[in-house]
Amino acid sequence: MAIDSPRTAIRTRILAGARELFRSKGVRGVTMSDVARRADCSRQLVYKVFFDRRELILAAAVERITEIADVAAADTPSASFSDAFVDVSVQIIETLRNDPELAALLGDASPVTLHDALWSPELVDRAIQFWRPWLEHGRSTGVLRTDLSNRDLADWLHTVYASMILRRNIPPDDERSMIQRFVLTSLAMATTAADT
Repeated sequence: MAIDSPRTAIRTRILAGARELFRSKGVRGVTMSDVARRADCSRQLVYKVFFDRRELILAAAVERITEIADVAAADTPSASFSDAFVDVSVQIIETLRNDPELAALLGDASPVTLHDALWSPELVDRAIQFWRPWLEHGRSTGVLRTDLSNRDLADWLHTVYASMILRRNIPPDDERSMIQRFVLTSLAMATTAADT
């Protein structure tokens, strides 16, 4: 078991306190002094760990999105690859779109956008980690294309799903259909030199 450094421990404490406050008061209603009081440290220490409010809010959003990804990754598919892939995709899109904490962190009063959070280096790496077993399983069963790297495919899924998250008016059945007709089809297509 790894031992947290003192800096990691204080960062964790500050971030936990900030997230509690953001959930209860919203982003606009929380000052860095409030965060310091909740974390039982000085305001100066908060600024030593987090450069500014934006960095703190971004860290809170990244941590929340990582928690959501961890829960989704723990689910083991019991259906066919295609059905399970569509199910986990819809689950992630709906959860990220409707999560109350993310709504507060990334709402109109926030200096951080969904785009900022999703393309943070931590979440780009987490997306690759999340999708890697799905992509490898799909390739091993002959369902998914083999001509693109996991990084390329995860980045593309990131882009497509971010646009779907932002469209709040898509009914889940329509999302499911879009993923089946467009996302899975694109993941399965491959043009090689032999095909042209």
